[in-house]
Amino acid sequence: MTDFLLYLTNGLVMGIIYALFALGVALIVGIMNVVNFAHGELYVLAGYFSALFASALGMHPALAMIMATLCVFVVGLIVERTLIRPTYGNEMYSLIVTFILSIVLQNGYLLIFGPYPRKPPNLVTGATNVFSLFMYGNQRLLGFALALVMIVCFFALIRYTWFGRVVRSVSIDRDMASLMGVNPQRVNLLAFGLGCALAGAAGVILTPIFPVTPTIGVGVSLTAFVVVVLGGMGSFAGCVVGGILLGVMENLGAAYISSAYKQLFGFIILISALFLRPAGLFGRKRA
Repeated sequence: MTDFLLYLTNGLVMGIIYALFALGVALIVGIMNVVNFAHGELYVLAGYFSALFASALGMHPALAMIMATLCVFVVGLIVERTLIRPTYGNEMYSLIVTFILSIVLQNGYLLIFGPYPRKPPNLVTGATNVFSLFMYGNQRLLGFALALVMIVCFFALIRYTWFGRVVRSVSIDRDMASLMGVNPQRVNLLAFGLGCALAGAAGVILTPIFPVTPTIGVGVSLTAFVVVVLGGMGSFAGCVVGGILLGVMENLGAAYISSAYKQLFGFIILISALFLRPAGLFGRKRA
């Protein structure tokens, strides 16, 4: 029973972080109808920035995490303005552009940082005795808390702020929002930057636990897409539920069946869920 609770806890921790970077995909798809294949590479970029700022420049790890996330936000703004904006109106072009960007970034990381794993220093060390049942790493517990706070802040931003109201209006009816004085291009710019920043935030949280390499972004992107589709396209709440479900099932499957099939479990869950609910867990059926 103790082992089960340990695996369950690890699944919850990973699931919340999955949800964090999947929210970035859901936001970009919902507002811009753009599938960002380079989402995972931006996660990796944040990890590299965090390691560079903390190790090479001597920043405090917490400050390095904040600066790395802000840098990825700025990179997202630049990518939207220079690469994504010219493709508006043709989803296939934007998909191809982000796919090429993913390949370029992977090779750029390999050229600059080499094939070796990189990680920043841990913010905390040691372990905590959880409910007097098992020891669990403090860095993972902190990562869970940070991801949870960021998700709550994201929902508050979307629900209670002017920006959130504008985002919801554009996602519902872009033309009507434009007639009401909303600048859709500016909303696209900020939404893309925020979506990239969410990927970056997940990257700086997980990099001290799982060091980044030039090619791990592909797996991160696949996980994000699985979570978004599982939860239901356009549903932020679905991202959270889908992320937790995927994290728990992956960890239980790896523990009790085989860790070699860890990513396969995610696709099995996705196929099973879509068989029962083709629109996703929280998705709406189209008329």
